[in-house]
Amino acid sequence: MPTFPGPTGNLKGTQRRSGRAGTVWVDGNMRGEVISVEWGVEAEQIAVQVPGTWQDEMKPGAETRRGTFRYQDVDDHWRLFVWRFFEARRNGDRSAAAFPEFDIITKIDDIGSPGKSIWVLEGCQFYSYDGGHSQDDDQLNRDVQFTFRRDRPLEAFEFTNSGIAITRG
Repeated sequence: MPTFPGPTGNLKGTQRRSGRAGTVWVDGNMRGEVISVEWGVEAEQIAVQVPGTWQDEMKPGAETRRGTFRYQDVDDHWRLFVWRFFEARRNGDRSAAAFPEFDIITKIDDIGSPGKSIWVLEGCQFYSYDGGHSQDDDQLNRDVQFTFRRDRPLEAFEFTNSGIAITRG
């Protein structure tokens, strides 16, 4: 008999992911002690009028990809990354017309979880930076919002009726 525990509602607490074991890597380097990352992919909804029925229906439109990562502020890496882009544009450097892209790899490999999740966000870009501090802050955590071109699983798992299915991208 397989050890698969059945529907996800019957999982033990140790088999649920806490998310505390995640890491984020950018271009092969861990940057700024990244402590969380969230992203979403959304299909725009286009309203379509259905004549004579007094109702509208929806159809999918363009896709939007946005995310936010949070890091512990230990240096000015991310602010300098964007500042250099703005500075080159102000100085008329035409090579700065395209903002440099980067990739983010997220990984959750939690103790007790039956599998791990590794996803890559490709073609990430952002166009803003922030700064500042407060005497009330015990530690500076910064949020960086970004867009990305594509996401895909490098390794993902899901529970099925016949056991655990693993998808590799």
